[in-house]
Amino acid sequence: MQDSLHSTPKPARVVLFMTHGRPADVPGEDQPLACLLPMGSSSFAERVMDSCALAGLRQVDVVVSEHPEALRRILQDGAPWGIRIQWHHAKDSASPYKVLRGMSLDPTQRIVLGHAHQWVASRIVRELVDANGAALHMANDVAWTGWFSADAAAVTALGPHQDYASLSLRVRSMHAARCVIATEAEHAQCLSGTDLLSAQAHALDATQEACIPASWLTMPWGAASPDAVIHADAAIHGPVLIGPACVVEAGAELGPGTVLARDVYVARGALVRHSLVMANTYVGGQITLENSLAQGNSIQSLKWSVRTVLSPEDAMMATLRSAPRTTTPWFSRAVALLVALVLGPLLLPALLLQWLSNGRGLWRQVEVVQSRVRVREQDRLTQVSVRLPHSTRPLDRWMAHYGALLDIAQGRRSWFGLRPRQEPEWYALGRDWQELFSRTAIGLIHAPAWTEKGGQLDSESYAAADAFMAVQSTLSGRVKILYAHAWRSR
Repeated sequence: MQDSLHSTPKPARVVLFMTHGRPADVPGEDQPLACLLPMGSSSFAERVMDSCALAGLRQVDVVVSEHPEALRRILQDGAPWGIRIQWHHAKDSASPYKVLRGMSLDPTQRIVLGHAHQWVASRIVRELVDANGAALHMANDVAWTGWFSADAAAVTALGPHQDYASLSLRVRSMHAARCVIATEAEHAQCLSGTDLLSAQAHALDATQEACIPASWLTMPWGAASPDAVIHADAAIHGPVLIGPACVVEAGAELGPGTVLARDVYVARGALVRHSLVMANTYVGGQITLENSLAQGNSIQSLKWSVRTVLSPEDAMMATLRSAPRTTTPWFSRAVALLVALVLGPLLLPALLLQWLSNGRGLWRQVEVVQSRVRVREQDRLTQVSVRLPHSTRPLDRWMAHYGALLDIAQGRRSWFGLRPRQEPEWYALGRDWQELFSRTAIGLIHAPAWTEKGGQLDSESYAAADAFMAVQSTLSGRVKILYAHAWRSR
């Protein structure tokens, strides 16, 4: 009698599968897993964790197969949600449910199975935790949401070669199962490109739970990350969501139903409507995106079911990501040394003055930030000493250019790249800008900012111009920047 009074059923155990691959009609190779694709301000996997946390869960099991490091990078150990994650690895991503047999499930325990590329609201999670059932969605047909709960015996009875499609048929044909109906506002999925674009409506609707981070700025047309740079002359017609480290130039137009994920640069003249632009993408001024998905130089038109891959040399669409290394190529160093040797005899008196003044005559040596690196789970800044002008006077700038040639020859900067920034200026950029700029070298020639009137520009204008430089890897693009740099220096 005493044992029966003290015996309480174990709490439900939630198992999340993060193994489903990216749909074939979603462009880009950056996110190989469907659960890593964006649902507004965060990924599907993060939104599912939001629902679990709001449902009161404190522990979940996560099954991964391919690319586990990408998932660990964003989910960490579950600490951002106050949830402890137990990781499990499935050898075959096509049939991951055989992992359940090796998880030592308690026969008396309720098991909730969910898929991270299919988001449900916290109410659905709570109902499945409280009682066995299958969560369904009513649209044109009855569809499975990717979530159901059953006793451990039924779960472990799943065949070792069961895949997602067969499991979906099995759940929908369950007899005498309690149905939990997910409304339109309580379910989103990423089984196709159309699903992915439709899921952004949850992000654009600010009433959805955990949809827009509290730190984001609410605008009349929607919301934006505080790290985004949006020109006052950009035309924005809501609802629009603009993610971290995005840049929207003057003259760009964002129409309703548009989501910019993160690290997206929309140039002057570009038009984006009813579209999702995924991370690390440059949208040139000649581009019109409507009812489309875009990533890098690849565009998927959902209206016509057509994939278009543009040439990076055209600089119309490009991947906003430079090479991870910021070292100066040997060819660039050799060219800089040759130019410095040719100009050296002409500047011999000035160079002698620089030597006699202990390096304080023609330019000044300044420690600037080169990049942010991660060492032993901590971020630290790497710095390099470069030669900068004493003032903004033309003579000082031109003499400092010769010093910059010596910097290039020594491998401290490149011909084309970022403006040099000291530590306070670097921290003022925000973490997302720092991550982007860590992949681009400091340069002698910089992209022109929005305006040059008066020579007084704010740091955001410079940051936007440097982000533009990060995508201009083509020869024609850099020639245009060189021409603008020469015209500005007259």
